[in-house]
Amino acid sequence: MIAKSDKQTLFFRLIIILLFVTYIVCSPCASYAQKTIVAIPKATILNFWRIVCLGAHQAVDTPDIKLIWRGSRVENKPEAQQHLLEYYIAHNVDAIVLAPTNLKELNPYIEKATKAGIKVVLMGSPATTDSYDSYIATDNYKAGEIAAELLFKRLTKPGPVLIIGNSLNNGSCALRTQGFIDKMQKISPGRSIISIHMRDGSEREARMATEELMINNPDLTGIFAVSESTTDGALHTLTNHDESRIPFIGFDYNRKLIEAVRDGKIDALITQRPYAMGFFGVRAAMDLLNGKEVPRNMESPVTVLTHENFENAMSLRCLSRITDIEKADCPICFN
Repeated sequence: MIAKSDKQTLFFRLIIILLFVTYIVCSPCASYAQKTIVAIPKATILNFWRIVCLGAHQAVDTPDIKLIWRGSRVENKPEAQQHLLEYYIAHNVDAIVLAPTNLKELNPYIEKATKAGIKVVLMGSPATTDSYDSYIATDNYKAGEIAAELLFKRLTKPGPVLIIGNSLNNGSCALRTQGFIDKMQKISPGRSIISIHMRDGSEREARMATEELMINNPDLTGIFAVSESTTDGALHTLTNHDESRIPFIGFDYNRKLIEAVRDGKIDALITQRPYAMGFFGVRAAMDLLNGKEVPRNMESPVTVLTHENFENAMSLRCLSRITDIEKADCPICFN
């Protein structure tokens, strides 16, 4: 027979074992027992990335996948992405969907992730390493060429054109800038092109730069802004200089920019498909985790919004529900 004291000892041991098992199952580290995908955007507050966020979350249609969305508030913060990559590589997540904010600085972290067996999908912007599994983005060079063609058709006199660029190492914006320059030089040989780069690509920085350049270059004949925030900044300045109206092509969209197209303040917006980018970026990661083949490169097309095609283009659900998108914590947008 087992003595009473021995029974008590056995009982307490069982309690300790049960508590330990409960701790293991319920602790934060246990969440990584699921297949975990981390999506790291360039920013979290811009309209574009809020729609990417919705697409990414709606791609997850199974309880077997845990999606984590983490990023800095504003773009061009590679050090923030480096920190996040280090953290989630150390926690051995299963896949990372990354929108690199810098062409080169994130390469060692991307390579470290793939060496650790983590699936890596790049979205929206390139990096200069080959250590990734799939890449989904707009053909940004071609989008820059489209911008040059749109602006050229609206130019009414000789004179320089201005590119309001983004951070020098922001890969997607650098490609748009180069595509614009190459195309404009081809279709308008000899025309001067003034191209400026931002430190952080913010609306305020773009506004101040546009103001200064317009004052110092009164013969400007047209402007191309390469991103949502730089388009916002240039629009603010051009609105204050309405007496010297010149053709203006912008990139991406939010409610203010769409209204500016409707009101004739912006001649054209080149709009991407952020919902699709988030959705298919995360789906690619899920397919990779399930052993399926995924294309190495996937192109997300653009739509051009102008005053002339405004009503037709506004039938796109992302554009037509822009008010709901800006009110929602996670935007309501379906492509």
